[in-house]
Amino acid sequence: MTSGLWFPGVYAFMHDANSMYPSWRRLGSLGLSPVPFNFSNFDDPVPSLLTNLHNQSLIPSLSWAYSAGANYQSPPVFGSLTLGGYDASRFTPSNVSFPFGSDFSRDLLVSLESITYDTLSSSPLLGDRIDVFIDSLVTEIWLPISTCQAFETAFFLVWDDAAQLYPVNETLHKNLLAQNPVFTFTLGQAGGGGNDTVAISLPYATFDLFITQPAVNSTSRYFPLKQAQNSTQYTLGRTFLQEAYIIADYDRHNFSVSQALFPPNQSPQQLVAIHSPSDDTRERHRGLGAGAIAAGIFRLRRRSGRAGQLSVPSADEKAQEAMQPLAPAKYEVSGEAGRHELDEDYARKPELGAGGAINELLAVPEHKVHEMGLPEVPVELEAPIR
Repeated sequence: MTSGLWFPGVYAFMHDANSMYPSWRRLGSLGLSPVPFNFSNFDDPVPSLLTNLHNQSLIPSLSWAYSAGANYQSPPVFGSLTLGGYDASRFTPSNVSFPFGSDFSRDLLVSLESITYDTLSSSPLLGDRIDVFIDSLVTEIWLPISTCQAFETAFFLVWDDAAQLYPVNETLHKNLLAQNPVFTFTLGQAGGGGNDTVAISLPYATFDLFITQPAVNSTSRYFPLKQAQNSTQYTLGRTFLQEAYIIADYDRHNFSVSQALFPPNQSPQQLVAIHSPSDDTRERHRGLGAGAIAAGIFRLRRRSGRAGQLSVPSADEKAQEAMQPLAPAKYEVSGEAGRHELDEDYARKPELGAGGAINELLAVPEHKVHEMGLPEVPVELEAPIR
């Protein structure tokens, strides 16, 4: 982060792999769960970033919204992180929400009901429904071996057991581009409970990624699908989050997954605050004033110093009405990692910063954009969120 707002006692964790990266590029993670940290014992917990911001009335609730961005769009679309609300311009409302998982370390747990693609006479790629964890700390999509083998059959993928990945050569890449399949992931409530589902579509471009050093010796294409050895490894990582928008509301103990939208980077945001259930009803319809919402926008900055910046208008009324918080049972709220899909040279590389991209967390009090950072600690926010 660059200097800006300073929050004492908030921790951003650096990765051991930093020694393998140039000094100007750092890999870390910034936790967004409200669960406190315990470093030595359980008697002295350290409040999380989200809790700190809420306790200081800088955000109206324990909530956040996130999408990883899409480097394959033309022009590339930045990732988006909003604290205390969501950006209504970045998704199509699904009007479906899911309760958090019982394990706080796997709270974004959903049922993956099916995986299909749009090729004529194609067969479903997923046999039976499975529970999967949505985790932005992971690049790939981890699925049962049988499902991976269905992908292999349909798209002529070959598993490299030594490298533990699906490499894609130029011939296969051209064939996949020509076929250009669109995959549909249908999600429901974990455990198979509930009848409501949401479908997230992922074009082949979502899977057209590069793997770079230090993971491999030379940059090459790969298909970001991993063979899970057991059910605890079933995961939808940042590959999935390029086309999905998540809103997590810890006050109401639920979250939503919606199809991401990709407005031009110069388009105004439509920030909508999520208010805590205890807030007075009148406060829920006020504009975004100081301390109302903090938004983090991942933006590209080239080494030449050019950077995109988004303006912040008032929330869109229609989106706000469609997303009013209801009872805890259901809602659409009112109101990195060196592995990310945005890169300064616009190549399809899954490594965040693999080309000098810098991610900056911006606060937005009173429609002004400020950078939120730690003093004297030049941490580049390449980490995705949890």
